[in-house]
Amino acid sequence: MNRAVTLTHDQRRLKELADRLEARLHTTQVIAEIILENATLRECVPGPYFDGYREGALMDAVVHLSRSNFDDFCRLAELAVLPE
Repeated sequence: MNRAVTLTHDQRRLKELADRLEARLHTTQVIAEIILENATLRECVPGPYFDGYREGALMDAVVHLSRSNFDDFCRLAELAVLPE
């Protein structure tokens, strides 16, 4: 017999926030890896590379995601009542 796991509203919010944060952390890591790879591919090396505009746009996305991740981490810490 399977027992359904019943979560309280606060537990659901905490889980949703943690899941969303985990997904964005992964996205931030992937974008950072792309930027790092791009840094090694410049005009002198054959192959695709980003121009300054595109690289800057990716960096802006990483900064935005990082700030959002930090905000969600702070909310997660408050909800989970993590020790200081």
